[in-house]
Amino acid sequence: MSKKKGGLEKMLFQWAYQNRKGETRAAQILKSIEETEKALDNVKFKKRG
Repeated sequence: MSKKKGGLEKMLFQWAYQNRKGETRAAQILKSIEETEKALDNVKFKKRG
């Protein structure tokens, strides 16, 4: 099962890389997701207490 999962993950990364370079709708979505992830990494939440 892990070998199948690894192959699927590799294919997904290849697809994402290829689409990221183009100017397709998928490329725009991937760039938007990356920007959102970066923004979330920069946000720090205050602990309640």
